[in-house]
Amino acid sequence: MPYQSKPRSTSCKTCFIGLLLLFCYSRSIAQSNSLKGDLLKLQIAADSAFKKYPAEKLYMQFDKPYYAVGDSAWFKVYLFNVPSHQLSAKSGLLYIDFTSDSGKLVKQYVLPVKNGITWGNILLNDKDFKPGNYTLRAYTNWMRNFSGDGFYYKRLAIYGADENNWLVNSEINTLKKANDQSQVNALLKFTDINKMPMAGKSIQLQVVAGTKNIYKQKMQTDQNGLLNVNFLLPDESLNLAIVAESEQKDQKADIPLNLNRAEKTDLQFFPEGGDLVTDLPGNIGFKAIGEDGKGVQVSGIITDHNQQQVAVFNSQHNGMGKFNLAVKDGETYMAKVTLPGGVVKEYPLPAIKRSGTVLQLNNTMESDSVGVSVTATDDIAGSANSYFLIGKARGIVCYAAILNFHDGNSIRRKIAKSLFPSGIVHFILTSSNGQPLNERITFISHADNLHIDLSQGKSEYVSRDSIALNIKVTDNTGQPVSGNFSLAVTDDALVKTDTLNDENIFTRLLLTSDLKGYVEEPGYYFQQKAGVWQALDNLLLTQGWVSYEPVLPTLPFEAEHEFTVKGKVINVFSKPVKGSKLILFSKSPFFLMDTVTNNEGKFVFDRFPVVDTPLFVIKAVNKRGKSFNIGINIDEAPLPIFSAPKNPLTLPWYVNSDSTLMNYVNDKIAINKQQAYTPDGKRKLKEVVISARKTIKDSQNLNGPGNADQVIDEKELEQAGKKTWLQLLNEKVTGFREGILLLSDGTERAKKDRDFYKFLTDGDSSTVTQGWYYIKYRPVKFIIDGVPVYKIYQPNGSAFNDITNYLNSHTAEDIKGIEVVSSTKYANRYVPIEYAMSILPSDVAFVEITTRSGHGPAIDNAIGTYLYKPLPLSWPKQFYKPRYAVRDTAKHQLDLRSTIDWEPNVNTGKDGNGLVSFYAADSPSVYTVMIEGTDMNGNIGFKRYRILIIKRKESIKSK
Repeated sequence: MPYQSKPRSTSCKTCFIGLLLLFCYSRSIAQSNSLKGDLLKLQIAADSAFKKYPAEKLYMQFDKPYYAVGDSAWFKVYLFNVPSHQLSAKSGLLYIDFTSDSGKLVKQYVLPVKNGITWGNILLNDKDFKPGNYTLRAYTNWMRNFSGDGFYYKRLAIYGADENNWLVNSEINTLKKANDQSQVNALLKFTDINKMPMAGKSIQLQVVAGTKNIYKQKMQTDQNGLLNVNFLLPDESLNLAIVAESEQKDQKADIPLNLNRAEKTDLQFFPEGGDLVTDLPGNIGFKAIGEDGKGVQVSGIITDHNQQQVAVFNSQHNGMGKFNLAVKDGETYMAKVTLPGGVVKEYPLPAIKRSGTVLQLNNTMESDSVGVSVTATDDIAGSANSYFLIGKARGIVCYAAILNFHDGNSIRRKIAKSLFPSGIVHFILTSSNGQPLNERITFISHADNLHIDLSQGKSEYVSRDSIALNIKVTDNTGQPVSGNFSLAVTDDALVKTDTLNDENIFTRLLLTSDLKGYVEEPGYYFQQKAGVWQALDNLLLTQGWVSYEPVLPTLPFEAEHEFTVKGKVINVFSKPVKGSKLILFSKSPFFLMDTVTNNEGKFVFDRFPVVDTPLFVIKAVNKRGKSFNIGINIDEAPLPIFSAPKNPLTLPWYVNSDSTLMNYVNDKIAINKQQAYTPDGKRKLKEVVISARKTIKDSQNLNGPGNADQVIDEKELEQAGKKTWLQLLNEKVTGFREGILLLSDGTERAKKDRDFYKFLTDGDSSTVTQGWYYIKYRPVKFIIDGVPVYKIYQPNGSAFNDITNYLNSHTAEDIKGIEVVSSTKYANRYVPIEYAMSILPSDVAFVEITTRSGHGPAIDNAIGTYLYKPLPLSWPKQFYKPRYAVRDTAKHQLDLRSTIDWEPNVNTGKDGNGLVSFYAADSPSVYTVMIEGTDMNGNIGFKRYRILIIKRKESIKSK
């Protein structure tokens, strides 16, 4: 008789463990109880870990899918508890990182979170953000205990809006040569921002593969602005692009080469359950991915070792599909695949196992149950072994059964869908000791999402009209729901929303957050149309899944409930100092805090007031009030390793632009122009800032503090936060770069470079060449508090590696200033007389760094004092909404908003009702409204709505 536990109030709605004791022959009660006990232990271990250490998921809604430099990106964050999908109260801080396409960290933000929600905006200023593609990563400290696949990632394009921009229409074709090299033909058409051909334009072209140049030529466009470029492609070239630059170097375009060669299609096969097994039914999923990272349609046949056809297959949606195969002993199978363009290529199928089990599912949309089939080879079916079948959803075990094969080679069961919540369900077949044998994921839909209805205050609107939207939210039974939502209104003429590719709260929470890697067109799988359910099953058959179980047995990353400053006080022997008093001082705003270390020398400062740009001085003293031989260590976890999913190639806005994107960029150009004038048409005067000469306190500059070619002072360094010295030099110092010292080839340059090396490092080198840092063409000598670095740190093997590690081991917090000496005017004093015959002041540059401790290259914080500059908390700002009076005769500038309204905190009451209002902009258009959010019980809702804006009051009803 089946054992059933009572329903549990977890994410598994009406969830219970059905321990189905499926025995076809009588067995001892002791053995039966033992197996049942083992299965219960397995379930309890899995569930208790999840209850004790519940993971978090997050989703971010943005006001629009892309931005221009100078825009603000407005967003709302929903932080969920994984099992229940209720808003999480565990974490109080959220981190957002931006990285460029090269993987460089551009900017990091910290936001306070209250009861699982926060919102804010990011100013995409031209200082931090250049036009290009960025990856946004969002996470809490607690989420770092789990797989990084569970972080939130979003690809964001940031465009540059400039009248001087070229527009480029590119058509790329490849031709396979006899020697298997590919010849690339690129037909490029250059126009100005108004789409007028750039006729007779002299352009310098380079074809690059990453950082390597593979082709270079100066060309001239014809009367239609066309260039026809041909070149041979080296083998395995990656990150290909054409760089086009005007002769005057005032215009430039980077044109990624999206070759998408058919012969480079990646085709993978995924046997259902994990393996192909001799004489067991084979259901095989496949996925075909082109060079651009997107799915490609393919078809083909499967042949055996005699070249006989044994199966046929065709892809369905985005290059995915499946087929059945009767797997035979000793066979090897090959797929003959017809790729785009008629190219035929062969791919091997996975190897066949002679012994094993196969787990297969039959999950139709209409059925109230999931059909599960477990089949085994004769040797396994004939054994007395038992197996466990487990069904998990959101990390919780919702179903478990004991299986054996005493009644034959196959076991088939139907499992009620009501045992599981909506979303992805993970079935696992294990041995009786818990070793996984087969795994398969599927999707359950109970259509239990929230229903959001929007209605307009009136049937038609004109420009600058007041628009009111009534919101009504109900559950799937029609009962009103109290919840929290966010709403964005955008102009369709300027913002292109993509119902298939743009992620929403449904696609994120129920699908993509549980899958590894890139999911193309996630919105497709939530449409109500033929073929979608089968396409979803194909996706789940071919995509890896994310585990929300802790990565390590111990969890090193605490859930941060608020901003705190934690650390430890130690003595000269690195032993903890008990009972040491600490004072934390903030200058702006002014406040003091104090605390005392515990028995382990640890301390915590908490309950901070709102601080926009935190900069704290922390001082520790012993029981006698002295700082002698006391040091302070601040607890700071290093950034997580960034491993964002690989996304398809994204073209810059100026390459093959569509009309909506062009409208958006032109709108941004118009806004930039408009901001230069007053409403009555007068040009605004540019602000003139008069700056005093920068100086560095306590500088050991031989010319006197501040007397240098470039000075980076304390105020500028305070804005740099935790950037390393090497990052600062790369970003702030004009012309700073890596170069090569030639040390041994008998040439005159090698002799000169050996003198440089001895001067720079106070040592000799036995190597032929050494990497080094340069400012333009001059090698750099690094001086800390008046002491050359290598007076303290002698080179050990590679001086370049030593200096690189040294520059990377200290941050902007450690220093007061950087002075760069690169001209003869200031360098004279830095070249000692013994080098006067071999090195001129114009040959070398100097970087003088002044530290806060003044200890020279052996830098350390001042005794008993620590200067700490944490990342500032980003507090929510108010989205600007204009208000227009009915009879307004004043002159106004054109209203060119692309985001018409952004409402991050819309609440519905117990009656399920809410209201938002805003004013239309000037241009007639269609507005898209996107509202999404959640109630307090883990249910989510999403709605897309459209409003028509007309210029004059005509008899046109809104959609």
